[in-house]
Order: sequence, then structure tokens, then C-alpha cells
Amino acid sequence: MNVTLKTTYKIVKYILVSKEFTQTEIHQETNSSLGRINKVVNWLLTRKFLEKTEGKYHVIDPAGIVSIFPLYRTMNELLAYRIPLRDEKETILKHLPKESILCFDSALDAYSRYSRSSRICLYHEEPELLKKIFEPYRGGIIDLEIYHPDMDLQEDVENGQTSKLRTVIDMTCDGKTYLAKDLFEQLWDIKFG
Repeated sequence: MNVTLKTTYKIVKYILVSKEFTQTEIHQETNSSLGRINKVVNWLLTRKFLEKTEGKYHVIDPAGIVSIFPLYRTMNELLAYRIPLRDEKETILKHLPKESILCFDSALDAYSRYSRSSRICLYHEEPELLKKIFEPYRGGIIDLEIYHPDMDLQEDVENGQTSKLRTVIDMTCDGKTYLAKDLFEQLWDIKFG
């Protein structure tokens, strides 16, 4: 089951955020077909990511569901440009176009009390535009990483950065799930060692 497809992703996202749900609730909130919802829910149920009790489904392994995403998506495939810049991180952030959406470490910095990355990661609809803007400042130690948006990104944005859930998914698709441990605790009360 490709969890990155637009309709499937909407359903899986609702499941991960809700933690407890009925198929009717998913249908009402996502406008997805009941047939598609049933297929996704049963697929997750047979793989023991969900359980059903008293007429409701419960997410019992959110980390397992998140771990499916890298099977269909890697961040290297979405990376448009990596530009090493010669300026202070705060100055670069101030000069980003307002339609830029911070992701990865840059979003994690806002959610986690431990994360402080030296790179700036963002999604942008026009990576070429950003390359032209920042190319004259090339040559420093702050990496600006520009990614192509995917998976209905506009529904995953809070205050100019990816939502907590989308940040966890992106970090997992980049092989850095361990860096998002604070978000696992905030979203699902999962604590890592």
C-alpha cells in the first residue's frame, strides 16, 4: 500500500493524528471514499498497526506506520539543490521568500528543545528561483537545502513550517528518525531509551 499517494496519505494522516477513529469519521473529515478508507484501515489492521475495540479503531503502532513511508519516498529524490552559504543562519532565514516552508531540522528546531541544526531545509514550489536568489552567497558553511514539495504539503503546514507529523515523516524518510524523538513523545507519548 503506497502511503504517499494523495488519497491514501490523507487517510493515514488522519489515522495517525486521531489515534482513535471510526471509518465514518475518516470519511466525514477527509471526503475520501468509504471503499478506499476500508482498504487502508484493513491493510493497517492486518499488519497489527491498529486494533479494533468497541466499534472504534485504535492506533497501537504509530512508529510502525511512519516506518512505511521510506519504502515509497526518500528525501534525496526530492532534493533540488544544496547550496553552502556564507552568512549567519538567522540572516538567511530572514531573506527566505514567504512561501518557503521550513522542514526537517529547520522545523524540528521549532518543536524540539534539543535540536539546533546548522543547516536550513525547506520546501519551495520554485527551487530555481531560490537558487538564483542565493547563488551569489555561495561558499560558506551553512547548507541551504531546497526540496520539491510532495504529498499534499499545503495541508501539513503550521506557522511556515511542516507540522509535527510531517516533520516526523520527513525525518524518517531521511533516515534520521532518532532526531525526532521529542516529536514521537509529543504526538504519541512514545519515549526512546
